[in-house]
Amino acid sequence: MVAAAGNSSATMKSPASGSLAFVNSKKRKSHRNPTNKSEKLLPSDPLLRRLSSAAAATRSFLQTNDLFLPPHQSLRIESLLSSLPIAPSHSTSTSTTWFHRFVNSASENDDPRWHHCFRMSKPTFSKLLSILSSSSDLPPLPSSSLAATLFRLAHNASYSSLAQRFGFDSVSDASRAFFTVCKLVHEKLGRLDDPKPDYSPRLLPNCCGALGFARFDVDGELLDSLIVQALVDSAGRFADISAGWPSTMKPEAILRQTKLFSVAEEDSRSFLNGAPCELGNGVSVPRYVLGDSRLPLLPWLVTPYGSNEEEEDGFEFNNVSRAALRAVEIAFAKVRARWRILDRKWKLEMVEFLPFVVTTGCLLHNFLVDCGDGDLQEECVVVARDDSVMMKDGECEEETRRYEGEEYIESSRIRDAIAENLSRVTSSENLLMC
Repeated sequence: MVAAAGNSSATMKSPASGSLAFVNSKKRKSHRNPTNKSEKLLPSDPLLRRLSSAAAATRSFLQTNDLFLPPHQSLRIESLLSSLPIAPSHSTSTSTTWFHRFVNSASENDDPRWHHCFRMSKPTFSKLLSILSSSSDLPPLPSSSLAATLFRLAHNASYSSLAQRFGFDSVSDASRAFFTVCKLVHEKLGRLDDPKPDYSPRLLPNCCGALGFARFDVDGELLDSLIVQALVDSAGRFADISAGWPSTMKPEAILRQTKLFSVAEEDSRSFLNGAPCELGNGVSVPRYVLGDSRLPLLPWLVTPYGSNEEEEDGFEFNNVSRAALRAVEIAFAKVRARWRILDRKWKLEMVEFLPFVVTTGCLLHNFLVDCGDGDLQEECVVVARDDSVMMKDGECEEETRRYEGEEYIESSRIRDAIAENLSRVTSSENLLMC
């Protein structure tokens, strides 16, 4: 299944083909000095001499240790140095870039610094570079461009920092390289595999995955976040992604406008049209997707029982469903932890690029899982955010309205059969344990 971002989201635009004028945004006028007097310290000021001396010592320390400092520390030092009210000193570094020195220094395949800097091992980096460069129409992708893109995704590094570390001639060139690589990730890794019905086959037979949502913060008054809908399979991979929906939309409204919905409802070649599963109670269950209670109960979308219809079997089914739906939260939490550029508020003027970058992060997550490089290093792990809670504070979660007619009767039959089978399986296991 192809990633749906861009096909189902009106807010999604491809920055690779559009304007990159935001990189050269206008400098903000300072309001700290209304008298228009220079804020630079005078050359004769003793404080200036001390500050310049300290800055020079810090730059020397950074240059000596930049290959071994954690990226977040070196980026923080660079940011502090650039904010000082003194003119930058002439660099005494060699003509080689940080990345060139890094490659020579971290030459071993198991050097942990590759994970620290680029969130993947050196062999995985080389494999990704080969995949993204596999085009007869374009010259091979420079390794520095891929490294710069991964470094920005992993550490939210600025374009000016990328230009200095990876040898770009300008900030615009660094920006162009970033979006070029992201576009290649979409082109080369965007063909998602159809999810197989092996998602918890014992407890949820014939289930192809869990469907859920995540929100990504935006620094705006009218728009405070964008929503991403995702289908996650049994391996924790994103089997379908639809990004860029405004937070004012309800989950059901988002679902009905996605490519996943149209494929499931209309396409006879859908991954949901496989063989049904015969349960022990003589009932066959077709392939389906598990969704949360804010989504409608459909023949291909099984949701938890409502509070007014939950009985003994339903209670157990709901518990299993909640545990299974955690897979979506965990997958998004790993994406945020690995690609820290997504774990921040995005400026409103850059929000049109957010869905593009989110989808890039999800596709890279899939690639790393497939390569066996999906586990996060200890320093990258964060507590999973509860992305399933999309309602604003003080707003009660609204029960999805239930449908009448033949469609609802068939959907309800499927859910009841799964719940009854689950109850029978767990009861048998409990008897064996006694």
